[in-house]
Amino acid sequence: MQKLIPTRRGKLAGMTDWHKAYAALRMTADEAATLVRGGDVLGMTGAANWPSAFDTALAQRLKTTGDHVEVNSLFVLQPYDLLAPELKSQVLFRSNFFAGGERKYAKQGNLVFCPTNLSATGAWIAARKPRVVVISCSAPDENGWMSRSLWGAQLHRSVLDACDVLLVEINDQLPSFVSEGDGHMMLHISEVDGIIENSHPPLETPPASSDETDAKIAGYIADLVDNGSCVQFGLGGLANAIGSNLAYAGKKDLGLQSEVISNCVVDLMKKGVITNRCKQDHPGRCVGAYFVGDKDLWNFAKDNPTFSFKEIDWVNDPRSISRNDHVVSINNAMEIELTGQVNAESIGSRQFSGTGGQLEWVIGSQWSKGGKSIIALRSTYTDNQGALHSKILPQLPVASIVTTPRTWVQYVVTEYGVANLKYKSVRERAEALIAIAHPDFREKLRAQLPL
Repeated sequence: MQKLIPTRRGKLAGMTDWHKAYAALRMTADEAATLVRGGDVLGMTGAANWPSAFDTALAQRLKTTGDHVEVNSLFVLQPYDLLAPELKSQVLFRSNFFAGGERKYAKQGNLVFCPTNLSATGAWIAARKPRVVVISCSAPDENGWMSRSLWGAQLHRSVLDACDVLLVEINDQLPSFVSEGDGHMMLHISEVDGIIENSHPPLETPPASSDETDAKIAGYIADLVDNGSCVQFGLGGLANAIGSNLAYAGKKDLGLQSEVISNCVVDLMKKGVITNRCKQDHPGRCVGAYFVGDKDLWNFAKDNPTFSFKEIDWVNDPRSISRNDHVVSINNAMEIELTGQVNAESIGSRQFSGTGGQLEWVIGSQWSKGGKSIIALRSTYTDNQGALHSKILPQLPVASIVTTPRTWVQYVVTEYGVANLKYKSVRERAEALIAIAHPDFREKLRAQLPL
């Protein structure tokens, strides 16, 4: 195992006994909040790594001082005190991915979207030049190293190294994960300027249920995954259905490199479907940046040497992805038009999710020797009035976002089959997509075939 070396000099970097440094760096959340100045730009980890004690203390301080701050983070999965309505004129919150919380708070007018690929999250936050960075970590190990844990990849090492003040909210209930080498996710006590202790169960994201439509899509996807492939898949019921189908189909010796590692990975590893034996890069190990699930996942992955936890810019770099052969990337879409343009993030002009890592994985998997890129979507959706609409369209609606351009789209899968668009003419692409559209919409789509 490669020895880790601290790269940032914290407030007590010269103190050789990290236990003494830890004790000297301890402060209350209220004391930590006083280190924030009016007009400051902050970087903060979100989701299960949201520093909740600091959040409460800073929100209360802002109500007293009337100061304004900017917060850069993502994945708002729970109520934040800093996003309370009474602070909307004092807190500007920037995010490059909209979860349910972001969509809710965007209506207040003080939460804005910053379009980036997911691997550029660290570069985006670094460009905002945060003076104060606040992250949540696990308790330190015997050598004083802390894991940045479940969602720590939101704040890149470059952001931590460049800030003036680095505060750590240590939650001894956050799991630690094995991480070493390039893009590691560890932080040493000697690198920080203040420590807040706040022990509480981290936020769980229970596995989403899947239905018959998910199962049909997953079945077609499983047919595209050969034994020995290195897979990437995301979240939700479809990802869980894909996992079940890969096991049911008897797939063997799959590898995993994925921005998100979720509960379905545990089942696939226990059943021997994922072994990572055939990987060229990090053989024998699952590689990921975020752990999104519940205690079953965390207990399985905690300090487990068959996992390697990395920065998101390392995991999602297409050059890193392509170092493994036979990579199969699986990503969701909201809609696709007949020439192949994919919208995976907006409803018209309204931001619904984010660019995420889709394009990075689409490119990386196709750069991989023998790799495949799969875009999966249901063929239809039902609106609030109960009307059925096709997700395969003649053209994307006005102001819809193109997440993946048609030049990079390869396989598209719905519950009605598989369309391979790569190197097809515009008309051939349209015909292939119409063949996997819902039968009720095929005739109308044919009437609008592009040339």
